[in-house]
Amino acid sequence: MKKLFIGALALAGVLAGPALTYAQMYAYVDVSGDVRMVDSTDANTAIRTAPSIHPRSGVMILDSTADQDVVGDDVIVR
Repeated sequence: MKKLFIGALALAGVLAGPALTYAQMYAYVDVSGDVRMVDSTDANTAIRTAPSIHPRSGVMILDSTADQDVVGDDVIVR
């Protein structure tokens, strides 16, 4: 019974795997010129949901610890 239950859970995980989306961290510049982070499933959603994002800011995916060093920096915005 226990093997059957574990097997069913494993099968459900394999079948649901492609449907799952994983959130990633994105950096952006806010209206005061600070580099901040937002957690999102894709770049378009990150732009739409980033609090106080500067109108000319895009987003940059943070995929390594070296990338995360930019968070907290100041940027001159015009």
